[in-house]
Amino acid sequence: MKPFPTATATTTTKSLSTAFIKRARSTSALQADANVKLQAFRQVVHARKSTKKFEPNRIVPDGVWRDILGMTLTSPSGFNLQPTHILLLRSSPIKSTLSKHAMLGVGNQYRTVDASGIAVFCTDLEPSKRIDRVYELEREGGVREEGYMAVLRVAATFLTGEANTHGPTWGGGSSAHLSTFFKQSFTKAMSPVQPMPSMENVESWSYKNAGIMAQMYTMAATAHGLSTCIMEGFDSRRAKEILRIPDRYGVPLMVATGYEFGSPAVIHEDVPEDDNDLLDAASQHRRTPRLDMNEVFFGESFGEPLDFLMESNLQFEKKAVA
Repeated sequence: MKPFPTATATTTTKSLSTAFIKRARSTSALQADANVKLQAFRQVVHARKSTKKFEPNRIVPDGVWRDILGMTLTSPSGFNLQPTHILLLRSSPIKSTLSKHAMLGVGNQYRTVDASGIAVFCTDLEPSKRIDRVYELEREGGVREEGYMAVLRVAATFLTGEANTHGPTWGGGSSAHLSTFFKQSFTKAMSPVQPMPSMENVESWSYKNAGIMAQMYTMAATAHGLSTCIMEGFDSRRAKEILRIPDRYGVPLMVATGYEFGSPAVIHEDVPEDDNDLLDAASQHRRTPRLDMNEVFFGESFGEPLDFLMESNLQFEKKAVA
């Protein structure tokens, strides 16, 4: 005859059962959360389209703009150099001037005037000048390993391809051009022996990073119920002159943003002031550092502060003092 189970054995069995149930519930909750996120992202992806016509004279709330730019700021970039800036044009006079003097094609001209805002993407063609600032950010962030930090300056300078667009120059050419030529020759010679990086020109590198950021911007705008249209038909030289963009920067694209003509009214959800509230502690710890929003996003000329970002900073400072 088998002995009756002891109290200790019964307690252990109950503990194991309870742990199993908790684990199962936790897994189920995580799966449900993942499904919700996937469905939300899928809806945004399929909702995005190029809008041909915008409702004129419609104003996007400042909080919505702030949240869109905040999400855009999370866009990845090569070596985290963050070479792209955005000018957000919202006033009728500057949009009309840009439409009349820089935009190509009737469609782009109308969209520039009618859209609530025009996001002008500017990308740095001298990214080596950003390395010191980004190195400082990375040090403060403390996310990178020491090995990465040790080679960051050299690797970023070597691989961004600055000065490649001019090709090799002999006799009186700059040392930068010769250096680039030798780097290209070296990587080409070593490629049959071992994997080597492709030395693309700096314009390709910077424009690629701008494209990644533009995609993040359009998805963020779509998530807020806004419509977008990426525009490449414009005179870059004239646009830079109108918006006072330095020669150091290229302008690969603009994104008209607003409300699609004839579409149902959009009701915007409340926007959190700080997106850190949406992230768990582990996610925040793993995030690579970003430049301040005021360093990346400008108003109607290069370097001009965006009013709603300035107001947000003032409110934050008041809360900190209180």
